Amino acid sequence: MAAAASLGAANTAVLKEVKIEIGSFDGLRSWNPVGLSRRRVNFYPVSSSTSRPNSLIKAVSTPVKPETKTKRSKVEIIKEHSNFIRYPLNEELLTDAPNINESAIQLIKFHGSYQQYNREERGGRSYSFMLRTKNPCGKVPNKLYLTMDDLADQFGIGTLRLTTRQTFQLHGVLKKNLKTVMSSIVDSMGSTLGACGDLNRNVLAPAAPFARKDYQFAQQTADNIAALLTPQSGFYYDMWVDGEKIMSAEPPEVVKARNDNSHGTNFPDSPEPIYGTQFLPRKFKIAVTVPTDNSVDLLTNDIGVVVVTDADGEPQGFNLYVGGGMGRTHRLETTFPRLAEPLGYVPKEDILYAVKAIVVTQRENGRRDDRKYSRMKYLISEWGIEKFRSVVEQYYGRKFEPSRELPEWEFKSYLGWHEQGDGGLFCGLHVDSGRIGGKMKATLREIIEKYNLDVRLTPNQNIILCGIRKAWKHPITTALAQAGLLQPKYVDPLNLTAMACPAFPLCPLAITEAERGIPDILKRVRAVFEKVGLKYNESVVIRVTGCPNGCARPYMAELGFVGDGPNSYQIWLGGTPNQTSLARTFMNKVKIHDLEKVLEPLFYYWKRKRQSKESFGDFTNRVGFEMLQEWVDKWDGVVATRPTYNLRLFADKDTYEKMDELAKLQNKTAHQLAMEVIRNYAATQQNEKGE
Repeated sequence: MAAAASLGAANTAVLKEVKIEIGSFDGLRSWNPVGLSRRRVNFYPVSSSTSRPNSLIKAVSTPVKPETKTKRSKVEIIKEHSNFIRYPLNEELLTDAPNINESAIQLIKFHGSYQQYNREERGGRSYSFMLRTKNPCGKVPNKLYLTMDDLADQFGIGTLRLTTRQTFQLHGVLKKNLKTVMSSIVDSMGSTLGACGDLNRNVLAPAAPFARKDYQFAQQTADNIAALLTPQSGFYYDMWVDGEKIMSAEPPEVVKARNDNSHGTNFPDSPEPIYGTQFLPRKFKIAVTVPTDNSVDLLTNDIGVVVVTDADGEPQGFNLYVGGGMGRTHRLETTFPRLAEPLGYVPKEDILYAVKAIVVTQRENGRRDDRKYSRMKYLISEWGIEKFRSVVEQYYGRKFEPSRELPEWEFKSYLGWHEQGDGGLFCGLHVDSGRIGGKMKATLREIIEKYNLDVRLTPNQNIILCGIRKAWKHPITTALAQAGLLQPKYVDPLNLTAMACPAFPLCPLAITEAERGIPDILKRVRAVFEKVGLKYNESVVIRVTGCPNGCARPYMAELGFVGDGPNSYQIWLGGTPNQTSLARTFMNKVKIHDLEKVLEPLFYYWKRKRQSKESFGDFTNRVGFEMLQEWVDKWDGVVATRPTYNLRLFADKDTYEKMDELAKLQNKTAHQLAMEVIRNYAATQQNEKGE
């Protein structure tokens, strides 16, 4: 089945289960051209200076906004009185206190930072700040990487964290050091502007540095969308670099699209022509990709943008998807994760205008009274896609064309060595939960600095070293292996696709462990695999979050763990390896020590009752949750038999017992530790032979 015909259908089951009526925010009423009624049907000739070329303009009216008022959340009032995200943050930063007040906490998010404290410390709060960079496409210049590495040591906790949106997070920065850290990032060609807050977040795109037209076009489009939706009022630079903007020149098409007000999208004479004083109702996420490549989790975004090419590979336009989002609230069924659904197709020269029209539709109609329902997914769920499309078309100024047919999606990790297509190589490295520290951090810095490499961050918390000469492959591979950065064939397949959010001890929303808990969960899943007879090279997509907000996108996992209490998780099943199906809640309040009681029967019956090459997610959807629950309830356990390959690993009992004793210190089985030692040894030997 073609992807364009099937995407969005996965939402149906979820939405049928939930009956909601959500009143929409009455809007901010952007500019209406002088002398023109909002009810009037306006035509804009192709030859006019504000029109886009080569597109048929349909007769559509500028949206009508009712003259009514509605309740607003506290954050909306803070934004309104902030002088475009300045006050009272500017004053709070000057005090001697280690923290800032509630209003400033909300505003500093727009600057790319969250106030945190160590929740495990007793006898008072030890405040610090987390900074998140903004790196469209995950691009990190050499100078910025080295600066982030230095800042982590000088002002952070000694580690860098790669996020699920292709950015860095730097934890543990003290308030007194914020300006030094922020200005250092800006001076090194980086930014944290808009990495958090009620505006467009980091724009995703495939991280692979291929010299292919479609990939380069997707990445350039992501850069342009990010520039289009970057705040313009200067609050960020006023706060951190004394008003000095350090920016490269914007493409003229970006400036033209931002300034265009043909269809009442802008606030005239405002420092923020698109956002106004109130910005957006909530965060807004966009991803751009090419057909088949779902490395960006396309359908989890507010807007998904897919390059469409002709038979010669020349980009012609884009398919657009809208309404994705992960966050939800426990025990509140009117909140839910949702997949984006097809909106239509636009020619390539119109993409910035179409994206802007979608953003403005959310700006004007998304709820601002209750932030739990402020994401665009709730607006589309309430209106339906047809009404949403109709309103967007009024801001866009023309009709969307039907979506183009696309091939099926695949998840692509880009781990290991690859040809870039320009004579150079790139190397994708798996980083458990995106945490770079210790010897790994030192080795990466040494390599990136020595060979003057740029890097890319992936949406799966991994890192790519770019522009490597072929002569450098052997020494780089050897150095990486010695630091534990192994090629993917030497990493447990379960780890390769697993993700987790940071959770404890710093995240204020965490209910239970995620990053610190996932190593043990993965080891226990591997032990269950061995117990029920699943092969080592078989895997499932596992994602763990410490709360229901979904930062690690657990609702797309084949096996998702969502914290719902101390040492307790909801278990979600039904996502697929290519990230096109939404998981559903299977069980609640499963204590961490009881995981095997659930996982053993699920994996046992998957091995014995699956169809040919059927993934775990597809299996759980086909069999149905009723049967799965019956298997769990009636499970008596399977007799554990040592796999035959253990006999080859341990030729005598004494060796086994010594290995078992060492393994227990690392919370592993003897077999797991032995396999790890063997894989590391094999990797080292292979590197020495010149691989």
